[in-house]
Parts: sequence; structure tokens; C-alpha cells
Amino acid sequence: MAKNKIYQFEYMNECERVNIDKVKKWLKHIDCDYLIVKHDKDERAPHYHCFVRMKNNRTFEDIAKQVGDEKQYVNRIKKGFKNALAYAFHLTEKSIADGKHKYDKSAVVDFNNIDIDEIFNNAIQYESDKNRVKDLLIQYGECEMSKSQLLQQLSAKEYLSCAKDFKKMQEYRIMKVRDRNMQVIYITGPSGSGKSTLAKYMARISNYDAFISGSGKDVLDGYDKEECIILDDLRGDAFTKAELFKLTDNHTNSSVKSRFKNKDISYCKLMIITSIKNPKDLYDWNDVVDKDETFKQFARRLKNMFVYVADNGDVIECTYDLDYDKTTKKLAPFNMPQVYALLGIEKSIGPSLMDEIFKKVKENADEKQKEWDKDLPF
Repeated sequence: MAKNKIYQFEYMNECERVNIDKVKKWLKHIDCDYLIVKHDKDERAPHYHCFVRMKNNRTFEDIAKQVGDEKQYVNRIKKGFKNALAYAFHLTEKSIADGKHKYDKSAVVDFNNIDIDEIFNNAIQYESDKNRVKDLLIQYGECEMSKSQLLQQLSAKEYLSCAKDFKKMQEYRIMKVRDRNMQVIYITGPSGSGKSTLAKYMARISNYDAFISGSGKDVLDGYDKEECIILDDLRGDAFTKAELFKLTDNHTNSSVKSRFKNKDISYCKLMIITSIKNPKDLYDWNDVVDKDETFKQFARRLKNMFVYVADNGDVIECTYDLDYDKTTKKLAPFNMPQVYALLGIEKSIGPSLMDEIFKKVKENADEKQKEWDKDLPF
């Protein structure tokens, strides 16, 4: 039967039971690729390993007959010929993990059409690549890089090989940031003013992966441990006041409701809320059952500050003085056209502005400040 035929195999037996000259003579006769090594430093008795790749299939019975032994000592090579050659010197990951003796070139008895140096060079390169991946995973686990930064440095094959370790590092990150110090930023402004773009830009300059909430009430559907959560175009009915306080708690981690499974947001270092409503208008803060759930609790989570993006692209930093119920406004040292330019988005950008991006933003900031103190709608 065809399935009982093989073209690459390993023949292995104890040295005293192998007629090695007969084996070599047959292998040279059929003109195949082969490597014969002698293992005499293992726990078991000294033995030969013969790794063979033939041009045509043969049955186990025929191979056993040619080498003068029983077919039980002939085995199919299942994990690839290169892996078998690496095992010949105990250079595979499993043999190293099992603590087996590493053999050098002196273990070679005979070979044909095999690059011995390449076997060792590949092992050195594999070990180097493995250490590189390990170092990257450790950096990820220590929160020194984001998931997207990690994936940019891994090939698909490397990612597949370290998938289990990657999951362990994700679990480690959760434990490491359990007591979080999360920053909450609130961005408001008219529709189309650039709130979402500014939020994405803040995530980018922070080197964070960003999750952007979906529409509807299950806003965290699809969240996958990103360091930045952007609650885009947040509506007052997405969360109750209690849930919003829980979600935006800067220091205490807890799971947040989601339709199918509650979300652990312990990864989150930066939470950005965008809304056409300013923080005071997001809810009716006076309509509360618990008198402690006041607007001041939410404002403190925002560090008493929010950002207003105007139709003309100006960005205004607004700070609440909760004691005097007063809002102070300050023009930010950048505007939205510059943010679009830095992101490479062609929106309201002329070639002259591109040349001015990294220059002083506005020389008339004081005058603009006076205008906004008068004209902002809050």
C-alpha cells in the first residue's frame, strides 16, 4: 500500500547491532541525501542515527532488508528533514529542554549532500531569534511596548510560535497594572470638528494601541486589552452615572458591563471620551438619587479639565473651578489642521501650513484667549 511507503526515514539502533559498512554501501548505491551520526554520550548504550532522504518511496520492509535489520528500527521522519538533522546533534528545542548532550561535528560518521555547517548555523540563528522574541515579550509584559508595537517586530511565524507565551504575558500585564493610574481626557465640540481625530492622535503619541467604541449601548464590544480606550461620541444613555464613575475611576480597576461578557479594563492607561456635549451637559447631574453622585465626582476624574475643539480648528483647554463654579479657558499650543498634517490627513491643509507645523503655533495667542473667554458657549 502507498501509505506504507516512505522517502525520508530515520534508522536507529545500538552500534553493536548495526552493520554500519553495509548501511553506508547501500546509501551510496541509491544516491540519496543522508547523515549518519554516532551517539555515545547519552544515557543509553552507544547507537547510530541514520537520517535519510531518498528520491523514490520504499516500503519499511525493503529498507529494513537493505540495512540488514528489523523494520521496527526504521521510522518515518514526521517533523521535517531539517528538524531531523538538527536532532542529530541534539540542537532541537525539545532535546535542549530535555537536557540531552549536545554533539559536535565529531559525531558524524558519514554523510552525503548535507551541509553540516548549515545545521549548526541554523541552530545558532534559531536560538538568536528565539531570544529576540523572548526579550520582546518581556518588554511587552513589563508594559514597555504596546501590542501593535510588538506585532510590528514579529513575523507571522514567530507570533504563532510564541502564542502561548504571549497569552502569559497578557495575564502578567493584567496583574502588573491591577492598581492602575489611568488618565481620563474628555474632548467636546461640534460635529465634524475633529474630536475623534484628536483622540486617535493622543493615543498615537502615547504609543498606545487604541480601541474605539462601537455604536449602540454595548460600547465595549470588541475591546481586546488595548492601552487606550476611546469612547467615541458617548451618549448619556450608554452608561448610568454609577457605571460611568466605575469606568472612569483613575486608580481602582474593576470589570465593566458588556452585552455578552463583562470587560476587564485593567490594561487601560488612557481613556478618552468624545462627545458633542460638554461634561456638564452629558447628564442631568442634579437628577440623582444618591447626593454623593454629583458632577464634581466626574469632574475630579477628568482632573477638572476637558478639551473643546472649535469649528475653526482651534483647541481650547478648559478647567473647572468647582469651588466657584467657574470655567477658565486657555488656547492650546496647537490646532486641528496641524494634527491632521502630523497624521498625514489631507483636510484643511495647504502646502504653506505643512512648512509651518513645527514652528510657533500662534503669535496672537493672548488675543485669541480673550476672544474665547467671551465667546465659548459655557
